[in-house]
Amino acid sequence: MARGAVRNFETALGAIGVLALIITAIIITGWNPLPNITGWWDKVADSTGKLSTPDTAWTDRVGGQPSSAVIAGTAAIVSMRGTVEGRALTDGKVLWTKEADWAGVAGDGGSVVAIVGRRGTGLEALDPVSGQPRWSDHDAVGAWTFREHVLTIACGGLSDCTLTARSPKDGAPIWKLTLPGIGRVLNGINSDLLGTEVKADAYRDAINAMPRPIPAMLGFPIEQKVKVVDTGRGKVLREDGASNTTRVVVAGGRELVSTAAPKDGNCRYSLEARDPNNGKTLWKKDGYDLHTASGAGCEQRRDPAGADTVLIATRGDNREVFLSPRDGREMWAGAEGDEIVTADSQYGLVRSNGGKTLSVVGFEKGGRLWQQEVPAKADVAVSRYAVLVRDTAGGKLTVYAPDNGRVLLEAKTTSDVLGIGEHGLMVGRGRTIGYLAYT
Repeated sequence: MARGAVRNFETALGAIGVLALIITAIIITGWNPLPNITGWWDKVADSTGKLSTPDTAWTDRVGGQPSSAVIAGTAAIVSMRGTVEGRALTDGKVLWTKEADWAGVAGDGGSVVAIVGRRGTGLEALDPVSGQPRWSDHDAVGAWTFREHVLTIACGGLSDCTLTARSPKDGAPIWKLTLPGIGRVLNGINSDLLGTEVKADAYRDAINAMPRPIPAMLGFPIEQKVKVVDTGRGKVLREDGASNTTRVVVAGGRELVSTAAPKDGNCRYSLEARDPNNGKTLWKKDGYDLHTASGAGCEQRRDPAGADTVLIATRGDNREVFLSPRDGREMWAGAEGDEIVTADSQYGLVRSNGGKTLSVVGFEKGGRLWQQEVPAKADVAVSRYAVLVRDTAGGKLTVYAPDNGRVLLEAKTTSDVLGIGEHGLMVGRGRTIGYLAYT
């Protein structure tokens, strides 16, 4: 037994010695084995099969893990860590490549541009097909991308910054204003502002990357306060603070103050809308929960779900509603058992029957537009072009037209949706991407 113990001790010493040699080699040479390991794993993952059935129009392997692939006309703008590239939708050909610390897409139709930014050199707005610069802002440290405007922010000093609204097509300045005290905390692309947020976990990155209509007013978080900016006139209207039990956001051209006060072991909710021009109360409702509070102290920690023109709320009788932030009216109220899932500015998704029935509510026409039976645990989302339903367990993705429920696509796939377009989807698995056209 003594001899065996000695052998085990010698083996352990040998293993420690080998490990020490490896560590020494890493320190001296700078060799990093992890990229090789992760690259090998990506190749294994990407070789397990095609991206979908029916086949994508093309597949190709990109240089990094893509976070989004926004469809912009006849091109897809693919964003990866450190790089952004344009690819042709028809065959996946690389049209151009740029090094980038952050990137986004702005504009609509013929005015679409790729916004590419690098620390210390500002940003460029590139033609999505040719990659040629249309305009630049060399002082910008960040930007917000919308269909009608690009908002760029430049900070010359330690605290004050200049916010500029530009035309996406040619970069022509529309207005400028100074934001005191903002510093450089809002750098990069589409930094969080105080407003509504998308409620669609499986598709959040793809939907957030699509340029949306610019709200009439935006709420900039500055030193634990909200500074309300009129995006039409380029004017700071007012500044307000919040507390642990209140949340101040900007939506629908209103300053919304959501209050959740603890009482008898529960949270008591009230919602007030103020005119940002003068601070006067325009409407007030009690008992509407925007799901911004959590914890025993009813601390306000989240922004409300919805879109700029619609809020998702639960009223006092536990019925879920779509609420207009502008005038406080209920745009639609669910029946008992209805669960609101998500919304954009035009449509809302509602599940009922234990999650097995999906209904689409139209905010312009009002009421349910159509409904469809779906798997109870399917991931769902809505965008301006499509309603997506993905049955993860069954490996099936179905895409519907949001206005009438027409089936645009049925595919067997486990790929992620990276971009949602008018005529198809950009999908990917690992570092392999492809374009899946609607049928």
